[in-house]
Amino acid sequence: MTLAKAIEPKNSLPEARRLFDNDALKAMIVPLLIEQLLQMVVGIADTMMVSYAGEATMSGVSLDTMVYTIFIYIFTAIAAGGAVVVSQYLGRRDRAQAENAVGQVFRLSLIVSFSCMALMLLLGNTILRLLYGAVEPEVMRACRTYLLIVTLSFPANAVYNAGAALFRSMGRTRTTMIVSIAMNLVNVGGNAIGIFALHAGAAGVAWPTTISWYFAAVVMTALCLRTNDMVWLRPNAIVKHDGAMMHRILKIAVPNSVENGLFQLSKVALGSLLSTFGTAHIAANGLGQ
Repeated sequence: MTLAKAIEPKNSLPEARRLFDNDALKAMIVPLLIEQLLQMVVGIADTMMVSYAGEATMSGVSLDTMVYTIFIYIFTAIAAGGAVVVSQYLGRRDRAQAENAVGQVFRLSLIVSFSCMALMLLLGNTILRLLYGAVEPEVMRACRTYLLIVTLSFPANAVYNAGAALFRSMGRTRTTMIVSIAMNLVNVGGNAIGIFALHAGAAGVAWPTTISWYFAAVVMTALCLRTNDMVWLRPNAIVKHDGAMMHRILKIAVPNSVENGLFQLSKVALGSLLSTFGTAHIAANGLGQ
């Protein structure tokens, strides 16, 4: 067997085995690249606006983001694990099992996200004191305000990622790009109102983030419920518990989340050290990121 045959490049696959041709692959990849580029641009604009809220708010938001990102990695890993499993069933032309996997991804995402939200609502202040106890009182107030509000977005974040993963597994990356653009516009517009019009400080930054996630989650869920797609979200599949399917998803999700989570934990540890340097240094680091 030749190496080319062993790795089965796209051109060597029989037509009957191809889910997507080369043009379809390009149509999938280009929106993903555009989405990532726009997120970077929006992130820069977001940071620029937050900087106008003052050093304390900038510092609090940057420190909280280090903690908040750990949970985003968890939700993203679950969604990615689900996307792999759904794609495998689509490759087998097994629509029933693909839709069952979709339901279990949403079920698992909701269970994990609500558990994480409850954990942070109960222990968030304690965690902040342990990590960033050396910061000035004004920075700690900004930390607590921001973390409390964005914690409420965990379920929406998880649901959006689950829905986006479903559409990516179907090759519908243009849809996720459009929803992501709309979500980021809501976030940036809300930040502009919260910071420049309402002068709401950390709350003026946190509420737009939370609202934008719920906006994206509602839109993505509505799209996933459409029955005319390759696979769709059956509400009864969310209620039904399938331990074997969840195990398949977690076998992929757990290593991914551990890998990314450990990297982010190192950033949290550095943030804890940085918090002893003073507000100006924390704010400067937040701007640099």
